[in-house]
Amino acid sequence: MRFLRPDLMELWLALPVLAAVWTIHFVYTRMVRSEAAIARRFKALSRRTTWIRNAAVLVLALIAGGALVFALVRPQALISQRTPEYDQQDLIIMLDHSISMRAHDISPTRFTRATLEIKNFLHQKPDAIGRVALVSFADEPVVLSYLTYDLEDIFFYLDWADDDVKPQYGTDVGAALNSAMEIAQKDKQPTKKIFLLISDGEDHGQELDAAVAKAHSQGYRIYCIGIGSEKEVPIPELDMEAKAAVAMAKLFQRTVPYGGKYLTDENGAIVETKFEESTLRSIAETTGGQYARSMTGKEMTQAIVNVVNRERRIASWKTSAGLSDLYPFSLALACVASAALWLLL
Repeated sequence: MRFLRPDLMELWLALPVLAAVWTIHFVYTRMVRSEAAIARRFKALSRRTTWIRNAAVLVLALIAGGALVFALVRPQALISQRTPEYDQQDLIIMLDHSISMRAHDISPTRFTRATLEIKNFLHQKPDAIGRVALVSFADEPVVLSYLTYDLEDIFFYLDWADDDVKPQYGTDVGAALNSAMEIAQKDKQPTKKIFLLISDGEDHGQELDAAVAKAHSQGYRIYCIGIGSEKEVPIPELDMEAKAAVAMAKLFQRTVPYGGKYLTDENGAIVETKFEESTLRSIAETTGGQYARSMTGKEMTQAIVNVVNRERRIASWKTSAGLSDLYPFSLALACVASAALWLLL
């Protein structure tokens, strides 16, 4: 322990003076009371103090004064702290870009909400996450960004995909898994890879079973987040009108009614989509990952945090030492003692 103001140490001399003054007062009071006794009939009205109360006053006064002096000399203590250092991990995101992800049951759309929540996570990602890769997929996967430390690159491609009004038909989850595993296998750095699949659950491909078996055999855990409501909803046509509705919803941070056209089949009937979680749940369970459901989209950021925390492993402990001020505790003690003293007096 060290003191920043050792020149104020002399203030400790005030405590013996305080004790001496109390002793003189106590002795004098006893003398006066012995010479001027109170008549028996007035004793019930007298509020004479006991020696216990007087001793309590002395103790509290010494504590309050001592604590104040201790605070004035600014004591500091050397405190060591152990903080964990985690293994570096890389995050590979597979984001469903199929046309069903443009449904408005999640505000402003399933896809736009997913991109917003991914950005929210990346803006505050833990230090254990180093590089991030992004795979967009519909009927076929597209690697938008390989593993990179440059998050602005990821943000750029998320915005680009969100602004793309070209319809992406079909959903091949298996092909997306193969692309993500290829990114991990081509990487030269021996970091742990976290695979995150975000989709509304539909799958029209033929590679899923083989891709899941491959991931399981290589020890890759696939974490899945499903986004979508329980009801069947129409799929808006991707045009400038739909894009304007999404932009309005982003601006006002709420659902804005969509007044544009919806996708229709060859008979002119409106095509509807419904969230399907069985595929995502099966992928997570088979590979040893975890499945989470996002009913409004706003739960997605926390779901991604949970995934990262589940995979986080402590590599070592770092011990750091630093000086910490003790005067706040001393001031608190002085305040408590002074309050008790005020109640006694």
